[in-house]
Amino acid sequence: MDEARLPTHVELFALQPRISLEDYASASAFTARHRALAEQVDRLRTRDEAGRPRHPALAVWPEWVGAPLELLGHVQRVHRHTTVRGALRRVARAEWWDVWRTWKEFHPPTMVECLHATLASRVHRVMHETFSAIARDFGLWVVAGSAFLPDNRLLTQGPEFEPRGARIFNTSHTFSPEGVRVATARKVNLLPSSEDTLRLSPGRPEDLTLVATPFGRLGTLLGYDGAARPRTSKEPWFVPCAQYLDAWRAQVVAHPSAHPGAWDERSLDEGLLGQLPALRHVRYTVTAQLSGELFDQRFEAPSLIVERTSEGATRVLARAEPSRADEVLHALVPACPA
Repeated sequence: MDEARLPTHVELFALQPRISLEDYASASAFTARHRALAEQVDRLRTRDEAGRPRHPALAVWPEWVGAPLELLGHVQRVHRHTTVRGALRRVARAEWWDVWRTWKEFHPPTMVECLHATLASRVHRVMHETFSAIARDFGLWVVAGSAFLPDNRLLTQGPEFEPRGARIFNTSHTFSPEGVRVATARKVNLLPSSEDTLRLSPGRPEDLTLVATPFGRLGTLLGYDGAARPRTSKEPWFVPCAQYLDAWRAQVVAHPSAHPGAWDERSLDEGLLGQLPALRHVRYTVTAQLSGELFDQRFEAPSLIVERTSEGATRVLARAEPSRADEVLHALVPACPA
């Protein structure tokens, strides 16, 4: 890129939607919900005299935002259930023929993995079509939260998807302003007593990726991957992923997250906020949290946009407050040098 055209600033957005079962009643309902959030982002952008966006922008959606897409077409069947596992069992009964075909092909060890693999093609298509279009139509760099997906047998960057197997990963995609998927990240550290019960498989540190953008090198960490240390003594495989990205010279870290259960402010010190002063290259972190309730899952943690200053201190640029409504955090900051 011509040095004279390098951006001087970037606009960072963390989206905190309040989750609702009705958002997953259909693909069109999901898409409309998140395009409405993108329209809020668009209204907040700084513009020139001609009305064009003055700076590039990064918009981060929360972790797990695509996971309930497995309920597409089944909302009326599951709306009386009180647990995620109960809802998934009901969906599995309704999808029994396709679930059986998946089991016959891949022989996954549990029904949950079998169901994830069975529904992966429709989940991937809705996620890709929704967030690729948002990135393209609104001219955004988009980190599209996450969904539960196996490997794709098809070597394509588009919406087509065929599961290669039944190992399921918490997966996040990044889209360029042209609507092209430019990166995929998998969660490395699974949250104890939560994601392990969903029968997810951990990614590898080498699955973490960096994307060169006009405003700096962008990496993605999902949820617990932003933690500095394991929560329990039974996680010898824990990987300090923020240190990995910093060693790879990441400058902006997108952090889609979903914190189930009661929120404790001490968690901030154990996450990216507490680690940032010790990192050498990461300058900004954008944490987008899911909020609200779905079955037996409650999400309360605040979204944050944080800067590491030239003196090595941390400065919170924006923070969500407890609310029963959606929140969109916004910060206009200097771009990172190439």
